[in-house]
Amino acid sequence: MKNHLFTIIAFGALISLNHAAAQQNPPSPALQAMAKKLAGLKSVNYHYHRQINNIANDNFSELDGNCYVEFDQTDKRSVTRFQMESNDYKSIYNGTEAFLLDNDTKTYSLTVQPKPGSFSNSSFFFNSIQTLRSVVQQFVESDTIPKHQRDTVIENKTYQLVQVDLHRSSLQYLGSTMHFTKDVTIYYRIVIDPATSLPYQVLESNNIDKTGYNTKTVFTDVNTSPKEPDAYSWYYTTYQKDYQPAKKEKVQPLIAAGAMLMDWSLPELSTGKAVQGADVKGKVVLMDFWIKNCGYCMESFPLLQQLQKKYGTDKFQLLAINAYDKKEDVAFFYKREKPVYKMLYTGAAMAKSLGVGGYPTVILLDKSGKVIYSGGFDHDKLEGLIKANM
Repeated sequence: MKNHLFTIIAFGALISLNHAAAQQNPPSPALQAMAKKLAGLKSVNYHYHRQINNIANDNFSELDGNCYVEFDQTDKRSVTRFQMESNDYKSIYNGTEAFLLDNDTKTYSLTVQPKPGSFSNSSFFFNSIQTLRSVVQQFVESDTIPKHQRDTVIENKTYQLVQVDLHRSSLQYLGSTMHFTKDVTIYYRIVIDPATSLPYQVLESNNIDKTGYNTKTVFTDVNTSPKEPDAYSWYYTTYQKDYQPAKKEKVQPLIAAGAMLMDWSLPELSTGKAVQGADVKGKVVLMDFWIKNCGYCMESFPLLQQLQKKYGTDKFQLLAINAYDKKEDVAFFYKREKPVYKMLYTGAAMAKSLGVGGYPTVILLDKSGKVIYSGGFDHDKLEGLIKANM
């Protein structure tokens, strides 16, 4: 089944937006009006269009579809039900069950009693009306979050534009933010229709990748008194005639310390020639499994470069193994990073056989090909193990 989730490039734990006052920020009348409008909604139907342009990391994605959402009237942050549909899939939550209908494979996947926070991973929740509703009142009340309001004109119509600056955090559903370890500020420019006090666009950028990363989310055909979808449409049993249960693949556990890893072969990007396990026997080998849409993977590239330069290639070899991206995508990063280590591709089968399920995942081998570490990229721990086994 396709993965319809959008992975945000952010790290760390969820934090609250309510901090002790460190500086005074004047209230935004447009933001206050939007917060009041969204808080009063019982349901909404709208067309959703989102573009993510991550030029620096060779990534562009686009989503277009229709959303119907019902809101919790006791907890202003939550939704009670929703139906969201694109050409590829339909996602439905009826308050008890959440299920996804894949139009390509004609399969469905079902989750009973999903955790509300899990909806943050849904593409349709990214910078959405429901996400804004869950957090905008905290923006209004905060004395520490910078807010700037001005007018703007789009297609000859005047709108109110409110910019909200979040330092080291990004907007998430349920009134929380995802915390960054980097010293980064995320800029959210919310375009508000003054006639309705409803959001029209959300534009996202940051102070680090000023031209390399931006997103645009547009809401059109917004109806705040929509007709409720057919009663039978809320249950997965209604679709069982046309959709079959998605088969769950057996998850292979990650290869453990003590296992031997010798018989493998993958092509190297720079030469096109195969690199085999026998070629690196007698060296300590660090395998770094990565994919392009992975923030941690991008941050680890300079550290990989440092390790290979520091320990040379006589007794140590670093192998960056791309799990499933196209050769031309891997070539983009090879050209950008200019690695002194070997960059391999077509590693999907190998990653699966070794139980690699998240990225980046590293596997460290001693000189005999025995696994001495497998897991997340921990630079200090890895360097200590490399030194000890050389």
